[in-house]
Amino acid sequence: MKQKQYEELGKGLINLGNLVGGLSIINGLFGKTHNLEVGVSVFLIMYSVLIFYVAGIVIVGKGEKDD
Repeated sequence: MKQKQYEELGKGLINLGNLVGGLSIINGLFGKTHNLEVGVSVFLIMYSVLIFYVAGIVIVGKGEKDD
């Protein structure tokens, strides 16, 4: 992959983390049913958002280093 492709993929992963976090907040406010306990769902959402952010930052950094 080329430098620009790494940067765009990293930005996409960061945006995916934003979407997961934002949609989970909206679902928590306006959703009717919940299948998981609150603690479990909060942990899973925080974990997935953190993983998407870290992966995005690492990939953007790789894109900046490659020529």
